Amino acid sequence: MKRTHICPKCDGRRIWVVESFRIPSETAQGAVLNVVPHQEETSGGFFAIARVKPVGRFDVFVCDGCGFSELYAAGIDDLRADTKTGVRLLEATTAPAGPFR
Repeated sequence: MKRTHICPKCDGRRIWVVESFRIPSETAQGAVLNVVPHQEETSGGFFAIARVKPVGRFDVFVCDGCGFSELYAAGIDDLRADTKTGVRLLEATTAPAGPFR
C-alpha cells in the first residue's frame, strides 16, 4: 500500500496514513511505538552506564474500505544486532546460477 496506494486485499484506493504510530498511555498523545524499545546505549568513561535507547518508529497504512493495515518501520539507521535481546539482521543472498538444463 505504501508504494501503490492501493489496498492489496480489496483494491480500495482510500488509504489512511498514520505517521509515528502511538500506543495509548497516560499522556494525551500516547507513546511512540518503537521498532526496538530496549536497545542499550553505553556511555563511556570509568563508570560506564548502560541506558535504554529506543530505536525507530512505525508508520501505519490503513485501507478505509476494509481496514487492512500495514506497518512500515522508519528511523532504523541506529539499529544494531543484539542476540541476547533477540535483534538480528537476516541478509538474503542470491544463489549462484548454474547451467540451464
